[in-house]
Amino acid sequence: MPRFSINVSMMLNEHAFVDRFQAAADLGFAGVDIQFPYDHAADAVAARAAAAGVEVVLINLPVGDLLGGGDGLACVPGRENEFAASVEQARAYATAIGARRVNVLPGRLPQGVSPEVARATLIGNLRRAADAFAGDGVTVMMEPCNTRDVPRYLVSRMGDALAILEEAERFNLGLQFDFYHRQITEGDLIEGFRACLPRIAHVQFADVPGRREPGTGEIAFDRVFAAIDSSGYGGWVGAEYRPAGRTADTLGWLRRFG
Repeated sequence: MPRFSINVSMMLNEHAFVDRFQAAADLGFAGVDIQFPYDHAADAVAARAAAAGVEVVLINLPVGDLLGGGDGLACVPGRENEFAASVEQARAYATAIGARRVNVLPGRLPQGVSPEVARATLIGNLRRAADAFAGDGVTVMMEPCNTRDVPRYLVSRMGDALAILEEAERFNLGLQFDFYHRQITEGDLIEGFRACLPRIAHVQFADVPGRREPGTGEIAFDRVFAAIDSSGYGGWVGAEYRPAGRTADTLGWLRRFG
């Protein structure tokens, strides 16, 4: 079955952040996803992950004001220098903790900016990030997100994301495919996954609605995980959901499919 990782930013919140790496290992996970590690020293994160024996699968680039309802950095004209600084900060962390994938969140379409201009800005920034990380052996990913959770998000459909990656023309650019966002935006999960497979560098999942654990919503995860397994995809498949209770109590899916 798929090689599962766990997101220690959204999950295991019953533990202090630095204790989540060992908690993940104790639950049987060999890999962890981190959204934004920047509130903690890189060497401290690296030490705790190493002590637990888990791989840090990915981190996100800093996103400016995106989490507070702003537009973010990656698609905003005039914020290219801030984006470049976020790349350098992420490089320092990725190097220290051994992360081989970094994720770019395109951000929201700014008011008064045309989609074409925002798209061109995003492509330029993806090229900058890819070039910066190329010598590090790191894959730079872009993640489409649904516009219900993130209004005005620039890239919500997988086809648009693939077209942007093709236009950016960098060998170390990939797609982060999240079944949760795909279900809300387009559905057609298995065929969508198969169509995107050549560019997928990481997979994430949560059930819909609610972004809870598998089995709480409408997604047939037995079929989804079987499709991943039969596809030949050998990368990580990250649990990124909001546990309804203690994380350990929501892992029936792992006992069934892990």
